Amino acid sequence: MMRLHCSALNSNRSRFFAAVLSCLLVTGVDADALDAAVKQDGFLAVVAEALAAYDIDVTSNLNDRDVVGQRIRRPRLGRFPDLPLDSLPSSAEIDAWEAEYLATQIGGIAIIANGAGGKFEAPSEFLHEWLETTSADRLFITFYLEDLPAAAKIASVASAYDFSVQLFSDGKKQPLVGNLFATAAQRLAIDTQAARRYSSQVTELGYLSRRVRKNTESLFVDEGNKGESSLARREPAVFLKQTLGDAFNQSTIREVVVPGGVALGASAELSIVPKSLIFAEGRWLIIDDNEVSWQLPPLDQPGMKALFDFVQRSQSIKSDAIVDIDADGRVRISTALRDTEVGYQIMHADTQPFKYVPNLPVTKSVVIDIDVSWFPSSVERALEFDTGYEVRFLSADNMRIAQTRVALEYQYHSATDGVAYKNAWGRDVRRLHDNLDYAGLGNSLSGVANYAGWIGLLRKLEEDRIPFLQGRYEFMKIDKRGHETPARY
Repeated sequence: MMRLHCSALNSNRSRFFAAVLSCLLVTGVDADALDAAVKQDGFLAVVAEALAAYDIDVTSNLNDRDVVGQRIRRPRLGRFPDLPLDSLPSSAEIDAWEAEYLATQIGGIAIIANGAGGKFEAPSEFLHEWLETTSADRLFITFYLEDLPAAAKIASVASAYDFSVQLFSDGKKQPLVGNLFATAAQRLAIDTQAARRYSSQVTELGYLSRRVRKNTESLFVDEGNKGESSLARREPAVFLKQTLGDAFNQSTIREVVVPGGVALGASAELSIVPKSLIFAEGRWLIIDDNEVSWQLPPLDQPGMKALFDFVQRSQSIKSDAIVDIDADGRVRISTALRDTEVGYQIMHADTQPFKYVPNLPVTKSVVIDIDVSWFPSSVERALEFDTGYEVRFLSADNMRIAQTRVALEYQYHSATDGVAYKNAWGRDVRRLHDNLDYAGLGNSLSGVANYAGWIGLLRKLEEDRIPFLQGRYEFMKIDKRGHETPARY
């Protein structure tokens, strides 16, 4: 690891900027800023002129068609359109980056671009400052190790502008580097011929030399989805539960096969105003706007990780579907929950509705969440939640539009793990047997309701862009694998 601070450059700063000015008079800045948008870039605009002296180009879009079309003659520092602000790395991306870093194939530059230029006696001090700073000032630059000379120059320039900088290139300090990469709000890379030739599983290096699709700002068909529209073969049919309608509005979803299974997509209502999310010692805490720390109910770590991944996956592909089991017992489940204990429990719950309601002329059942509310519990500085959910029985009309024939409404309370039956509606509600075990059906789905409460909370925090930095690295490395998902149930 190389540590660079502005104080180390004070004695040479006059000569450094004199050299920069001299070079700029000869070369001009425009030749080194590969696109006009650099002038509006908070970081690149600052360092562009100085990097020109080192024969390093800058660009706000390394995948721009015109930029990629130019012959690459010298290193380029730039961003990616598919990694906008706060595109924090996934677990797979963190694992890939760390593996190649430990193999001394790549390196990284962590930059706190707030102009503080502080000294840090220990790496942990830099990490603490990093986690406390805003997304606009938290940058991480990935580079192929053959490009270390260019990386050192970039780190030197950033330090000269009073930015706090840490350069890593020796495969050491893995927890520190992993923490920095896992919480990097801005992910840049150094583009060179050598980096392009290097076969890498790291997202930033894999994007090099690729052009955005014509008339888009993305490498992928669905902008920003990183190709996730190409769903796995066993992924449930994509749909949002809102399209199923309600007691007063008809469904608008058109499916050759009526969607069924379990679909969770409510965004929670919170009685507090969250400021940040923290993961520590296996538990989650929410810090509110008054700096009060609220403890969340217990949930096993693999289960927390599985639900977190589902929320990310769900928002990426715009689908609430978790699981669907067809008439032949074939299982389709979200890839985020496949081979997890959570996924297995939800899959089992999907088999329960027709055991309690066997007499309806329908083809599918679907369990959906209606509302989720989080609020303070009787335990001091702790939160609990309620989940409203429905068990619907569906059939398709002659236009292949899903129609709700019967819906049973329930309410789940996390503090007691209890379920209460609320109501039933639908045109076939009179077909329900008088001896129907309403309580038994509701309780068989209490696990789904519990998970729905967590999913609703995670959705709300994601929508409100609540920072989750403290403990993120440790959380993202949790092994969520559990009960293997069978091909048939």
